Amino acid sequence: MSHELEDVWPLSPLQEGMVYHALLDSEGPDVYAVQLILDFDGVVDAVALRAAGQALLDRHANLRAAFWIDDLDQPVQVVVRDVELPWEEIDLSHLTAAEVEGELRAFADAERARRFDLDRPPLLRMALIRRRDGKGVADRSRLVITQHHVLVDGWSAPLMVRELLALYDAKGDDSGLPSVTPYREYLVWLSEQDRDGAREAWTTALAGAEPTLLSAPPVAAASDGNAPVPALPERFITHVPQETTAMLQAQARRLGVTLSTLVQCVWGVLIGRMTGQDDVVFGAVVSGRTPEVPGVESMIGLFINTVPVRVRMDAGDTWADLAVRVHGEQGALLPHQHLGLTEIQRAAGLGDAFDTVVAVENFPAARDTSAERRAAGAKIAAIEGRDATHYPLSLAVTPGDSLKLRLDYRSDRFDRDAVAVLADRLVRLLVSVAGDAGRCVGAVELLSAGERERVVGTWSSGSVVEVPAATAPALFEARVVEAPDAVAVVSADGGTVFSYGELNARANRLARLLVDRGVGPEQVVALGLPRSADVIVAVLAVWKAGAAYLPIDTSYPVDRIRFMVEDARPALVLTHTTAAGMWEDGTATVFLDDAAVHAELAGFEAADLTDADRVSPLDSACPAYVIYTSGSTGVPKGVVVGHAGLVSLVVASGRRFGVGRGGRVLQFASPSFDAATWDWSLALLSGAALVVAGAEELAPGAALMGVLGDAGVTYCMVPPSVLPLLDVGRVPASVTVVVGGEACGPDVAGRWSAGRMMFNAYGPTETVCATMSEPLSGEVVPPIGRPIDNVRTYVLDQNLSPVPPGVPGELYVAGAGVARGYLNRPGLTSERFVADPYGPAGSRMYRTGDLARWNSDGTLHFLGRADDQVKLVPYRTR
Repeated sequence: MSHELEDVWPLSPLQEGMVYHALLDSEGPDVYAVQLILDFDGVVDAVALRAAGQALLDRHANLRAAFWIDDLDQPVQVVVRDVELPWEEIDLSHLTAAEVEGELRAFADAERARRFDLDRPPLLRMALIRRRDGKGVADRSRLVITQHHVLVDGWSAPLMVRELLALYDAKGDDSGLPSVTPYREYLVWLSEQDRDGAREAWTTALAGAEPTLLSAPPVAAASDGNAPVPALPERFITHVPQETTAMLQAQARRLGVTLSTLVQCVWGVLIGRMTGQDDVVFGAVVSGRTPEVPGVESMIGLFINTVPVRVRMDAGDTWADLAVRVHGEQGALLPHQHLGLTEIQRAAGLGDAFDTVVAVENFPAARDTSAERRAAGAKIAAIEGRDATHYPLSLAVTPGDSLKLRLDYRSDRFDRDAVAVLADRLVRLLVSVAGDAGRCVGAVELLSAGERERVVGTWSSGSVVEVPAATAPALFEARVVEAPDAVAVVSADGGTVFSYGELNARANRLARLLVDRGVGPEQVVALGLPRSADVIVAVLAVWKAGAAYLPIDTSYPVDRIRFMVEDARPALVLTHTTAAGMWEDGTATVFLDDAAVHAELAGFEAADLTDADRVSPLDSACPAYVIYTSGSTGVPKGVVVGHAGLVSLVVASGRRFGVGRGGRVLQFASPSFDAATWDWSLALLSGAALVVAGAEELAPGAALMGVLGDAGVTYCMVPPSVLPLLDVGRVPASVTVVVGGEACGPDVAGRWSAGRMMFNAYGPTETVCATMSEPLSGEVVPPIGRPIDNVRTYVLDQNLSPVPPGVPGELYVAGAGVARGYLNRPGLTSERFVADPYGPAGSRMYRTGDLARWNSDGTLHFLGRADDQVKLVPYRTR
């Protein structure tokens, strides 16, 4: 740089950030290039206008600054003398009106995309473009002022225009203008502030805050790992109706807060609802023009700063509560707004705390550049400002009779439709606070009518299909009548163990023994049996007697087994003599491997039972089984599931998977898990064969692959962590694979869905299976799909309000398949099984504790546990 040096200054906090980002994003357009575009009606004196621009540079030292960073501990701005204004004149008067508009926009875009060299002043250039009006008269001109944001802020723009026009009137002579207050005086003031005190204040204010990120980071564009070059922000503008604007202003006065505070509260609520957070952080652009610097309100330069705003929303907050609290918190931080954002975030340990920023542009000097402004015979017909930000999304609010909302967004992070929806929600919230500050914030409707219909109507409901009003044993008996000689149970080597007729007869005899012992509906029978065909006989027998079965894994610690028995208070325990020591003295026990029991069973009739045989009638509302949860988040609890839900699940999944006569279903899960119930119910209530094997035969690897092949399995449900242990090439393509219970990676989905049917299923013990994907294809993170037949799913916030698509919320399940509740736990049942506000009167929904979001195609994506606890895989093989 050959210019004569005039002075060397430090950088303001925001200047440091802009220089850093300009150097970091050195490829493509500089997002910090800003423009002022002035349209003139009437003849413009180009010589006088150029002289005015040069005089503007001469008067303001900070407009002649360059920024040095190389070989320096801290970047500095170097002011130089005698900088010549870059000036260009273009004549488009020969073009038609339509051609002119295209050329004007293309020129402005090209100028904005042309980068400044930060070490070469001035970081400002002007271009005057002559054009014709609609009548073909060359009496219109456009002045395009392009500059780097590091020099000026939005407040400065109208000041610059006012001064430029005054200089134009004087043909560049500034003798009649007031003297300039040097920008250096502001920098001196900054250097005198208590930075340690400011750091402490911000650290306290942000203690415990978590980053709030609304958008996903851009995907790397190339194999070199570099992120895509950010494009210049695109813009979406909407307005708040005049009546609502007036009500907002009146509401602010009533509450004793500023309009800016109300906007910040609304933005905080919106971002919180969009991210599923009740404690959010976003950026706010503050003017930085402290009254401690005389004349600061009329200075041209960069004074603004971006500081964090934290909005914490309590469940019972009204708009008034929130506004008053935020106003007080922000007011306490006013003396500390001089500290740079990087320093604030470093002190608070937040890193990149937010990706949205809000600015309320209430510039006092703006009225001086109205459309009626005249300069030496020419009238300004229009002024357009093109601002800059490196944030993915920024909201600029311009007060007036009708509040103007401008959303600038990066197109690599948001699409225009998404921003339009966001703007619509923003206006909806502003209308809410304007109309009733006493309204609870959590009760405010965020969704449009169409969105609401999708997420609690179209998307939330599985197909409604007719299900037999029958119990599980009744459906099994119907399959027996259809084909008594069909294979019902198959061993690991493919050999037949029982036909449907044989299995039915054995189950009937055991059921009659149970009834003889006083077992019936609404009672529980515990099954402490090793993995074998005997378990299947016992399950069917308990069902036929009318009771619910409780599977107990005899490999569990004795204390856990005794807890379940004591808690469930079963009428009877069916077990083997090898487990005799596991039961408390006095527990009613039947040892199925005892010779005396065998003899007793032989004496019972093999015919199906009817209600006349049972101690009381059995219907589909009766419990079918009780499964105890793992207890990973507390004391284990028994989940009670009725026959109606189980039958509906079998009808839904059988239809989806095509399971029926001739099919073979592998029972992979341990009998103590609900997945096992799904396995044997899907097989035996659909007419297929159930493949049973010991734990060793199902060990992931060669043993399991052998069973899949030798037994002719056509369907199996396994946790996805099992699949990498198998050779996909050795598993017949005819095997339909269903994964569930844990997250399935895209690599597993891609490898195992190639050439075969593969599904991803989801459902806690309290609902067995709630959702299911379509057949998977390719290396993608599998969604958990849509609700299955006769099931409803909702993604709700903490106020039980539906969240928008793409927003995380807690997953609730309603409809068929929802458990009756927790055994002997009425308090916990009422806490987790709550009234369904979106379903038929009297219906309930289960609060899963899992986080999910709706994808844009109406499928669900699982996000993990709401309590941040790892959910145990509901599958075991022994």
